[in-house]
Amino acid sequence: MSNSRLFPQAPGTLLALMLCCLMPHGAVAAAPATDARAANVDLIREQLAEHIGTLAYVWGYPMVDMATQLHNETHSVAADQPVVAPLNAFHRREYLVTPTTAGNLRAPNNDTLYLSGWFDLGKEPVIVHVPDTAGRFYTLAITDFFNEVTHIGRRTTGTAEGYFALVGPDFAGQLPEGVKSVQVATKQAWILGRILVDGESDFPQALALMRDFWSAPLSQWRRGERPAEAAVTRGAPMDPRASLDYFAVLNRWLRENRVRDDEGALMAQFDQIGVGPESTFDAATLDAATRRGLETAVANGRALLRAASQRPLDDVRNGWIFPLGLADYGHRYLMRASVVYGGYANRPEESTYAALTVDGNGQLLSGTKRYRLHFTPATIPPAGAFWSLIAYDLKTMSLIENPIRRYSIGDRTPGLARNADGSFDIFIQKDAPATGTANWLPVGEAPFSLIVRIYEPGPGVFDGSFKLPSIEVLD
Repeated sequence: MSNSRLFPQAPGTLLALMLCCLMPHGAVAAAPATDARAANVDLIREQLAEHIGTLAYVWGYPMVDMATQLHNETHSVAADQPVVAPLNAFHRREYLVTPTTAGNLRAPNNDTLYLSGWFDLGKEPVIVHVPDTAGRFYTLAITDFFNEVTHIGRRTTGTAEGYFALVGPDFAGQLPEGVKSVQVATKQAWILGRILVDGESDFPQALALMRDFWSAPLSQWRRGERPAEAAVTRGAPMDPRASLDYFAVLNRWLRENRVRDDEGALMAQFDQIGVGPESTFDAATLDAATRRGLETAVANGRALLRAASQRPLDDVRNGWIFPLGLADYGHRYLMRASVVYGGYANRPEESTYAALTVDGNGQLLSGTKRYRLHFTPATIPPAGAFWSLIAYDLKTMSLIENPIRRYSIGDRTPGLARNADGSFDIFIQKDAPATGTANWLPVGEAPFSLIVRIYEPGPGVFDGSFKLPSIEVLD
């Protein structure tokens, strides 16, 4: 990028005239004035680059983050890589996640099997085969490069066997009969799937179903025929999020994908730093002032996202944070970026995660204390599919190791003891309660957080009428 991008008129023309207007009539510019003028130009160039660059960092974070994950999960980049599969194919985690097997999953559940894959829709649609789950809950969250999400699954498409076409923005052809179209706003997409496991005895059946989810580009697909998957190629790991490479990656993917019609003015701003659908970013051509500004912008953007990811997103009920309004962000760019920074999200009508990190006194939840949640019939999560309560180490957001290997408790927990009125208590503490382990969610000594997952939540979750119980400190 040349200097002329930030200042289309060369020094000595428009900019010089503007600066001279600030001088007294008849004054002659001496050498010090020329030096000051040059310093002012550099200052403006640096600060403008910082301002626009920070905005571009926040706006573009979902695209750069997803491009990073696409590369790192479709190439063999490390010997201990937790997830890898070729483009247009699924990786399947053929186990329920434990504290030592989460891999790159942040705050995972222990209730479902996971599968994931990255898909290129630029040349043609990709067909996804879904087996008949016979009423079993499953969901495929399809996320585009702008972090907008749609779902295939029990709630949206039912549980019968089906074929779904992921269709990119430029496809104008015809799909085979019986194939359902799923429109995706970008030429790339990510799928994260979950399949419910209803207890230990159900694991083999759930695993067999997961293995029957598969995908193939339209040109390779034959109805009822599962093509062989391509081999995974080696590659170097990629992470541009802390350097000027960020803008090069953002620029590449903006050239591949169309932005919203109402974001033209924003793209015109980005073009001033060489980023946009019609631009070519080259860090080697940056002048010193612009480089300084963009380097500061990267630091600003990262700090801003760290801060934004730690604030409550929506309403708080009895201390529980209900993050609603996810996966369909519109112009809420900071919210969109902060969600991606902390992890990706389903649409809230598919699943809502309510989080708790402090007690009623504002103190962090800690394994040095004992807690109780008293669920009355009115405070039991209204879940059309299932609900569960999981504790996570606050620092790592990983599941917590414990002697009974219980990582979640909820509506499918065998032997959960209930009171005569239908209420029940869940005890959250390091050691087993005196009443036994039936209603015990174990934690360690360190600070922890709680998340209640509500899959297919009822209307009370959205209108604010449903509230989870307040946590009670027992000692």
